[in-house]
Amino acid sequence: MTTLDGTDAVAFAQSVLDSQPFSVLVGARVEEMSPSGVVVRVPFRQEITQHHGFAHGGVQAALADIALTFMGAAALGPSVLTSEFKINFVRPGMGEALVARGSVLSAGRRQAVTRCDIFAVQGDEERLVATALGTIVTADVPPAGGGPG
Repeated sequence: MTTLDGTDAVAFAQSVLDSQPFSVLVGARVEEMSPSGVVVRVPFRQEITQHHGFAHGGVQAALADIALTFMGAAALGPSVLTSEFKINFVRPGMGEALVARGSVLSAGRRQAVTRCDIFAVQGDEERLVATALGTIVTADVPPAGGGPG
């Protein structure tokens, strides 16, 4: 996927995250972006944990929302919003990083259903910690990165 001006999809997606203070705060980085999938990584650090030392569910939900919405944008275009999403926490997340892998399950003209699995990464090992489904819809908003104001 590339933007209309031909910008690399990963760089464009990262620029969207870099414009969102919360995404910057958690350190979200886009590693891959294409119509078939997205990979977003958040480094594991104490500031994103809950009281037992596991990755906070709110951070995992934000990571899922990022991946779900990027895949909706891949299917529908850049002006999209999350209409709803559901997340299931499978096991506590700990490790070096959290990695979200998103895909499109179904897309029409104005709505896409997307999926995201979140893994805790430790070395070469990945363990599923959460899975999410989302509904992403087209929105009457300017594309990320600006537009007529």
